[in-house]
Formats: sequence, C-alpha cells, structure tokens
Amino acid sequence: MNLRILGLLPSIMAALLLMFSSRAVTVSAQDLGIIAGAALNIPSAEFRQLGDFPSCCPTFTGGSGVGFQFGGWMNRPLSKSLSVVGRLMMSYDAVGFTYDERSFVADVRDTPRVVPAIFRHELSAKQVHIVLEPLLAIGISSRGRFMIGPRIGVPVSSTFQQSETLAEPADFGSFLNTGRIWISNTGDIPSTPLASVALTGALGWTFPLNASQSIHMMPEVSFSYALTPVSQGANWYPHAARLSVGIGWSAPAVTEMPSAPPRTTKPAVPPIVTETKRTTDQTPPKISLEILGVNDDGTTTKNPVINRREIFVRTLHPMLGNVYFEEGSSSIPQRYIDGIARALRDTLSLTPLEALHGELAIIAARIRTRPKARLRIGGMTANTPKDQGAELARRRAESVREKLIELGVDPDRIDLVTGTSLFPATRASDSSQKPLAIEENQRVEVSCTDFAVMAPITVGTTDVTVWPRRIRIVDSIATPALAEVQSEVLVGDSRMSVPRQVASTRSSDEIDLSSLVAPSTSSSLEVRVSATDTSGQKATQKVTVPIRQQSMDKWRAERSGDMLIERYGLVLFDFNNAGLGEQHRQIINIIRSRLTPQTSVSIIGMTDIMGSDEYNRDLSLRRAREVARALGVGSVSIDGQGETSPQFPNQLPEGRASNRTVVIELKTKVP
Repeated sequence: MNLRILGLLPSIMAALLLMFSSRAVTVSAQDLGIIAGAALNIPSAEFRQLGDFPSCCPTFTGGSGVGFQFGGWMNRPLSKSLSVVGRLMMSYDAVGFTYDERSFVADVRDTPRVVPAIFRHELSAKQVHIVLEPLLAIGISSRGRFMIGPRIGVPVSSTFQQSETLAEPADFGSFLNTGRIWISNTGDIPSTPLASVALTGALGWTFPLNASQSIHMMPEVSFSYALTPVSQGANWYPHAARLSVGIGWSAPAVTEMPSAPPRTTKPAVPPIVTETKRTTDQTPPKISLEILGVNDDGTTTKNPVINRREIFVRTLHPMLGNVYFEEGSSSIPQRYIDGIARALRDTLSLTPLEALHGELAIIAARIRTRPKARLRIGGMTANTPKDQGAELARRRAESVREKLIELGVDPDRIDLVTGTSLFPATRASDSSQKPLAIEENQRVEVSCTDFAVMAPITVGTTDVTVWPRRIRIVDSIATPALAEVQSEVLVGDSRMSVPRQVASTRSSDEIDLSSLVAPSTSSSLEVRVSATDTSGQKATQKVTVPIRQQSMDKWRAERSGDMLIERYGLVLFDFNNAGLGEQHRQIINIIRSRLTPQTSVSIIGMTDIMGSDEYNRDLSLRRAREVARALGVGSVSIDGQGETSPQFPNQLPEGRASNRTVVIELKTKVP
C-alpha cells in the first residue's frame, strides 16, 4: 500500500470517530453496516497526453469503464428526517479511451497512390482508492432518503497503458520501427492529486429484514461528479454512476445523562467602546466595468465567450535529402543531431523544420524495410579559400555515411561518391547574397534507388485560432479625486497591463488576445481594474470572461462547406530551376490519383530570398506552370508568390532549399 495512505488512515478514522461521538442529544437509534456496489465510469475528458509520456493522439474523449466498491458505514440521526452518514470504502475503477485517427498513407508498391488509413490510439487506466464519504441524509418518505456530500478518495494505485496502432490498411504499412504499433506506454499515471474530490448525490431506500426491524437492506443509486482531474494538466474528470446495496444493523438508542444545572453567573460588563471618528468623509471609488467582444467587422458582443481552437494539421512534406555543413568543417551540425534524436522518438508530431533536420533517421528506418534499395552519398564544397578541395568533400560524405551506419544502415548498401562539383551549385546574382550561396554549396546530398525511401514525410503541426481576437474594456470610475488607476488582463499565469490615463475616470480600450490566449489552456480570462483616490482608499472591480477550449483534428484534407480541400507541398526544385525530374513525376502521380472530374486545382509557386523580387515572382510562376503541365488538368488556377510566403526559415540553407517549391491545392465537391 502507498505509504502516504498508511499515514492518512489514522486521521481518517479519527475524523469518523469524532463525527459520530459528538454529544448531541440522540433522537433515534444509531445504524452501522456494510455496503458494496458496482460503478459505471463515464468520464468527462478532452486531453492529448499524460504528463511527459509521448502521445500522437489529437484528443482522447468519450471514455467508459466499470468498477466496484465495498466498505463500512455509520448513520447518526440529527432529527426525525435528518441524519449524517459516514462511509469508509475501498474502490476500484477502470476506464478506457479509443480514438480512431483517419488519415492517408502513400502506397508506392505498384502504382503510387494515396489510400485511406486509420491510426488507432488506445489508453486504459486502473485506479484503486480509499474513499471517505461524509453525507447529509434527508428523509423524503417513510423509507426513502436523499443524500448529498463530498467523496474524498486517497489513491492507493493509479496505472495506465497506452498504444498507437496502424489499424488500416491491414495488408501493408508500418511505422519507423517497422512494426504496426508505434507508441506503447505502461506506468503510473503522472501527477495524480494527493486526494481526489467529487460531489456525490444519492437516493436510497430502506427495507427491514426481520420482525424487529433491527436488520435492514438499503439499495441505493448515486452519481459522483468529479471536481479534481485524474492527472494534473489533463482535462480528465472521473464522473461515475453507482448502484450499491447496504446491510445495516440498528443499535439501541443512547440516552444521555442529565447535565448539571447551569451555574448562575454575574452578567458580564460590556466593554467600553470608543468610536473613532473617520478622518475623511470621502467614500471609496466606485468602478463600473463591462467587457465587449470585438468582431472582425468591428461590431461588438456583450458577455462574450472567447473560443480557443487547436487544430492538428497533418501534411506531406518532400524529402530534401541534404545536410549542410559549417565553413571548412566536416562535422554534422548540432541542429541535425537534435533533429535525428527527435525523429527517433516520434515522427507524426514533428514540425516541418524538425522533420527536415531528422531526415537521416527517417531514411535509415525506411531503407531497412527495402532490402534491394541502395543509398548514394555525395559531398560538395563551396570552392572558397576556407572551404575547398576533394578531401573536405569526401570527409563530409563520410560523416553522413557513418551517421547512417550508426542508425542501423548496412555499410554495403551505401555508395560514396566524391568530388568538388558533383551537384548543381548555387550561384548568387547579387554580391550581397554571395554568403547565402556559399552556405548552400557546403553540403552533402543523399539519394536512393528506391523512391519509397525518399518519399514525402508525413508530419503534423498544431494551429491555434482565437475568436473574437479582440476585447474592449469599458470602465467608469466614480470618485471626486482620482489619484491612480490600473487595468490589467490575466490568463492563467500570464498578465498584460493596459495603459491608462490617470486623470481619466472613463476608458474604452481594445486589446488583442492572440499573445495571451493562444499559448494558454486556461478556462477563463480575468479583467481587473483598480482605482485609488487621493485619500488612499482603493477599490477593485473584476470581470471574468470564459474561454471555451476546443480541440479538433484537421488533416491536410479538410471539409469546407460542400468542398473537400487537400493541400500538398511535395515538389522541390533545384536552385534557379523550374524543371521537373523523374523523382518529381512520381510525386505528381500520387497527386494525380486524387483528381476527380469535380476537382478544381490551384497551384502556388514559391522561391527562397535569393534574387530580386521581380525575378523570384517570375521564377515561382514558371514553377507553378511546369507542375500544371505535368498534372495535365484542363482548368487550373496558377499563381507565383515568389519569396513573400516562406514555409521555412530563409536564414538556414536547408530552409531556403525547402522554400523552392509549389503548393498544390485540390478542391473537390462532395455529396
């Protein structure tokens, strides 16, 4: 048994004895007995993970389970229709959650195509508690009574099991570990509270079992509404409905000994109270405060509710296959080492930039499942005084080769090629951008004979939207002499001060909520206005605005009205190039398989920051047109955004290389 339970048991027993040994006058017999029952666990839950245990599930909701409880009880009458009931029990509760995450996977075994997939997330938990229930019982008939009070549980054990399985398609596919189960966690539920608290309401009936009615049976139905979560930080409250049966015995009524007559005492002399005159007749400031929600069109809403929505977006990103080195160095930069470690733990929740830095881990995992595939690794230099020579290019390629071997790739399946100009070099058209070109030429490129190894990477990100995005604080302060006023907005542990003119007793300020609400999971926002007058008297007015937390899953395929929208960012181009290679055409085939006669296509071309704005807009437009020709669709919307909307940071060479892309959007009418 948990040691903290042993320490609390004496306190629990003492509380029960104290409650039932009070010297109130006895009205009727005192009851005691045993109770046992079954529970239907119907938790209220909306959480993604427990503590630091990894989880790829967008949201666990809608769990269910069963349990049981048994223990003893005691009843202390207070009047004819009112009594206090105390129960000490052991309870066992189990609950399970299942979330089927629907997505797509690329099937490249024969003809490349995208097929539906289901990732099944499962979590089950078991908890054992010692439970104390002090209840107030109210008689509602000769045999029925209603009981209400707290339910306090001290945990003995709290364990859970969690897994993620590729459920469909059943005939192929696996995670990076080559298995169909990706996450398998087992352990104690983290951050459980020292004691769980719930509010219990119950209806019970009493039926005698003998002629003297000293032994009776009491069936009961109850519901417990949890006030504390199962785990701190997880929105999981273990509500439960229970059906129980108690067997009781009525003890003889206890008559108290008559108490001694009251002693006669002299009346106490009231103390002399000296009234202290107020130094001022001025009343404290009075504050009137109202919060309005400001809509995007400028209209306002009274008593607003702030909505915060988390949207899990799953998308496909192309495999770049490049590792960029520091000038004159052949050591793999730390950002790639960190990215590899991150990808080994979990790939589905990687950000696009983390996936870019963890590509070597993904390549190593994929090639182990493709026994005939071979890797080709080639190194380059920038041909500058500090970064040149075939020897440096070879050492860079060997560093990548050694890392892949460390990640489990057979050395005999890696072909090393060396030279100073193996691949197209990046050339700067402007001398100010020459350092950027030099960074991009200090690289190693990895390619493979099997397209599946270098196929796009499925990653997920979380977008947060807040609406209304702004609120308006309207306040009025009634005081003849205002000395100081402070306004602030609080969300969880974060706060924002609202500038305010001291001399003004009226204010109407608008604030943007994005920086406060987006990073928080708090359930409310508080606006606080404090005013101090010249005599030092202070008043504070607070208004609480609820925050509705919403979590939902959104694939790269999302429904919008009667349209199905799919977005792909799968095509990468060489520097200053708009041509498509064979590896690009295989990706185009995957996208083409998603087209129907009802599909409209939009293609947006992009570039990195190298080159002039005008040239990059033209280059991005040529890239979009080239992809449109390859898709072979009749009606298509084409746009070239140039360098205006980068998907990756242009400060990194791999970010600029990944920004040389197009985004393909498919809109299909659905029934």
